[in-house]
Amino acid sequence: MHRIAGVAFDDAAKSLRGIPYMSREQGRRIYDHVRATRPASVLEIGTANGVGAAYMAAALEANGDGRLTSLDRTTASFEPGPVKVLADAGLAHRVALIRNPDSSYNWWLKKQVVARTDAAGNTEPLYDLVYLDGAHAWDIDGLAVILVEKLLRPEGWLVLDDLDWTYATSPTLAASPPPELSEEQLRESHMRAVFEVLLQAHPAFTEFRDDGDWGWAKKAPGAPRRLTLQTATAARRRRLARALRVRLRSLRRRLP
Repeated sequence: MHRIAGVAFDDAAKSLRGIPYMSREQGRRIYDHVRATRPASVLEIGTANGVGAAYMAAALEANGDGRLTSLDRTTASFEPGPVKVLADAGLAHRVALIRNPDSSYNWWLKKQVVARTDAAGNTEPLYDLVYLDGAHAWDIDGLAVILVEKLLRPEGWLVLDDLDWTYATSPTLAASPPPELSEEQLRESHMRAVFEVLLQAHPAFTEFRDDGDWGWAKKAPGAPRRLTLQTATAARRRRLARALRVRLRSLRRRLP
């Protein structure tokens, strides 16, 4: 049984050891962010085993306030599952697990936007933090961040997971990637493109952090635009170096 004895980070990390897919280091970052910013409402897209949800819920519990909505496919199947992970942690009361029957979470996001938008097109935002760990695909997540922005409160943060993930380097998809993708689409990171092409140019987002595996964007319309490159750990330096090599190979192929 993986039971979180309290809500201190070390208790949570010890209890979640060995369950994928969020590392202790990543759990530390998101836990500390939730503790520092004290969001009232959090949305996670991509529940998986529920480890990320548990870290965020533990921080909400330590704050004494806040709820997390965690969304995944109806067909998602993980062992141990998020229901058990959160129940064993004693944190189920902080989390609403949503199982979406639609082909994409974008349809679920669309319904949330429609429900909170008036006749003049003004959307009442709901979330203070959104953590996106979904399809890692440009055509899905490019739309997702546009919909998320409408639901994100000013001063809220959007976090993109797996900033340098690619189909070509995926342990599970490299051997049998989607056949409709070009070689360029297989080699390049879709999430980094979403972060750099869409979010960094979006007028609603004005503060950004790139810490190698996560991209952070703060919704603060009208504020001076800022980008912070976080000091990388050894593991993140290796990931950055690997991503740079992939980019260099791509550039060389384009040279005459």
